[in-house]
Amino acid sequence: MNYNEKNMQIYDMYLESNKARNFETINTTYKMYKSRMIDYLSYLKEKEGNKLLLSEATIKSCVNILERYINHCRDKGNNNQTINNKLTAISSFYIWCVKRDLIKYHPFQHKLDRLRNGRFDKRRESYYLSIEDIMRAKILMEHNSKKFDIQSRLMWELFLESAARISAISNLKLSQLDLKGGYFKNVKEKGNKIVDIIFLDNTEKLLREWLNERENKGIISDLLFITKRNGEIVQMQQSTIRARIKKIGELIGYEQLYPHTLRKTAINLLSNLSDINFASEYANHSDTKVTKEYYIKTKSGAENRDKILQIRRSKGL
Repeated sequence: MNYNEKNMQIYDMYLESNKARNFETINTTYKMYKSRMIDYLSYLKEKEGNKLLLSEATIKSCVNILERYINHCRDKGNNNQTINNKLTAISSFYIWCVKRDLIKYHPFQHKLDRLRNGRFDKRRESYYLSIEDIMRAKILMEHNSKKFDIQSRLMWELFLESAARISAISNLKLSQLDLKGGYFKNVKEKGNKIVDIIFLDNTEKLLREWLNERENKGIISDLLFITKRNGEIVQMQQSTIRARIKKIGELIGYEQLYPHTLRKTAINLLSNLSDINFASEYANHSDTKVTKEYYIKTKSGAENRDKILQIRRSKGL
């Protein structure tokens, strides 16, 4: 265990309290908070003499501890936005502690400024995969199945066929699966929307293969994407899914490929084949404005010219 058990016990109390008040976001927001908090708890154990979160010494020196933690995160390659997200998770815990009279005051509120995103911070490169990229990745993974297992190949197809967000994909359950119908039913999406996550032939084929493999290995779990931790089957974390997608991206020459890139690619491809209204519905957007502004690739002058020529010729002009 990479953290002090007493720290985790008090943090679990915080999670249970928020589960009672904010049940709808316990598997999204608070799951991310827990992941970030575990990183901080590990740091306290490894670098700060196994300090307790609520000890008097920790509260008094919290600002200094967090400044060292910020430098530690930077050394690991975290950018300012990532570090700010970690500080938000820690701050949320201490706010709860004050409300519960576990401590008298928030140890770093108004004392530690948020980090500004500087020009040297890493930024996610925004791009769209081509059909050639998608097919090349599929073929290369099939020829390297030891490095890219069935779960990696399945999530690749599922992201591209469903255009679903990682929060929905990571929480998919077999009890939601309608294999014959080609969708997962009653899936919670952003904004607590309940939607169906569709999939097509490529995903269906890999789903059947994955279900057979699970049966042969005696894997019993309702979760679709799984991993082993301390010998137990547990849910695959979003960070692991991101790492797998990044690894696939490197296979086809993209150093920073994210699940969201696959979502944008899927929506853009569908928009090209149909129209913006259907693409927006497919993306589970509330209107077409977000779809058009952030998910549709801007066409070049040459592409627009060819499209206009095609329309004019179809009308006999």
